[in-house]
Amino acid sequence: MPVSGAANSSAGSSSSAPPSNASTSADSNASGAPHRQLPLPLPTPALKKKTIPTLAEYGVSATSAFMPTDPPPLLRLPAYFEPWELVLDDLTSLLLANRLRRRVLALPTLDTARLSTLREWQRAYLVLSFIGQGYVWGKNENAEEVLPANVAVPWCAVCFHLDLKPIISYASVELYNYKLLDPLDPPTLDNLAILHTFSGGTDEAWFYLISLAMEAAGAPAVPAIIDALNAVETGDLPRLRAALEIIEVAIEQLNEILPRMYEKNDGHIFFHRVRPYMNGWEKSDDLPNGVLYEGVTAVNGVPNGLPSTGELPQGTYGKYAGASAGQSPLIHVIDLAMGITHFPAKTMGGPPPTPSGTPITHQPQSPSGQDASFNFIHAMREYMPGPFRRFVYAIADSYSIRSFKAWLGEVDSTVDAFNRCVEGMRAFRDKHIQMVALYIVVQARKKMEVGYVGTPAGVKTERVNQALLARGTGGTNLMPFLKQTRDETTAARVGPSV
Repeated sequence: MPVSGAANSSAGSSSSAPPSNASTSADSNASGAPHRQLPLPLPTPALKKKTIPTLAEYGVSATSAFMPTDPPPLLRLPAYFEPWELVLDDLTSLLLANRLRRRVLALPTLDTARLSTLREWQRAYLVLSFIGQGYVWGKNENAEEVLPANVAVPWCAVCFHLDLKPIISYASVELYNYKLLDPLDPPTLDNLAILHTFSGGTDEAWFYLISLAMEAAGAPAVPAIIDALNAVETGDLPRLRAALEIIEVAIEQLNEILPRMYEKNDGHIFFHRVRPYMNGWEKSDDLPNGVLYEGVTAVNGVPNGLPSTGELPQGTYGKYAGASAGQSPLIHVIDLAMGITHFPAKTMGGPPPTPSGTPITHQPQSPSGQDASFNFIHAMREYMPGPFRRFVYAIADSYSIRSFKAWLGEVDSTVDAFNRCVEGMRAFRDKHIQMVALYIVVQARKKMEVGYVGTPAGVKTERVNQALLARGTGGTNLMPFLKQTRDETTAARVGPSV
């Protein structure tokens, strides 16, 4: 389905009062039940003046949102960086032959100062993420704690420049990792191609493509959200209703694309050959201290651990979560604009969402089974590219559509449009829960039944142990967490519970 960019309307009238209803007769909601009549004109909502971010100041596209399209992702770095590119060319074969680490150790240390354009920096992050992740986890090998300086130093320098973490992320496997089959056609699922995978298989490529297609299909929601926030500020109900209709269509497309994952991504292949490379080293039994980034000091501004000691090479440890769809800025922006509040895990019995719909924020901490304040969804923002992360926080600090709808109560048809958006996000999360059950929980159960049959005794590594647990790549206990997220989405609905 072609994706059409939503026009980002100019700011509306500065009038403080919302426009009158076109008719004094009772509106009908989606179920046909009449709303009570409104006095005309509507009173002005008591809104505290807030800042509404613009797309351009955060590098967000008005047509493709968070997908780089103009220009698209770079396909190869300049000739100076060819040693990196050649390793990436052979990545799958090197992993299969257990020769990647040997090849990486022979690499020269390249100077990232030779990178110039934004797309070059992004391409360098992609290349080094694949190489670094492959080096640490290998292929049915013991995890490698020390990442050599010829990869660690440039990787951290690139991450410092892009305001990212030196770990594989949604940006490296998704946003920077595609091309259009026909540059003249829109970025629909049948016109997208993945540049790089670990396994070399179509299942892994399809896994990435589904997320990319959703990024493209959901892109019109982002300028529509900005338009909606401007409408909230000015009390412009027709403008708000029009923006909600665009958001609703975008969410519908997310719900149409997500189930297509089943078409070309086998659960067994995903669980055993793809998902292991998405793992991080934040709570790893194999890497309790994280990964030592050789040659990197705190001056680089990236590693979050302690310096090395004893006989280990000089460097700094880092502990980071792996790649996760929870790092998609698109879903965060929709949630925040709709006032969908996410709490730390296992605290749904605590305070309900605030009437204003403003999320309760927590500073990211190292997760712990005993840390009741850790908010996984908020922590995932720290793995977004810097400008996108700041855009997400700017949306969080701006108006909430839900707060405006809560003021209206059940008296306007825009409430129905708002609730359809919320219900669409709940449906999306229901589909995701079903998918996780098939691709992770069922596969983990099968692995528990089989155990270590066929696995060499010396290779019972984190990536094998991970198969025995239905946990996320960021260390979350998946099903309770996802169900809580789904229930939090439902809680954002305005009006009688359903």
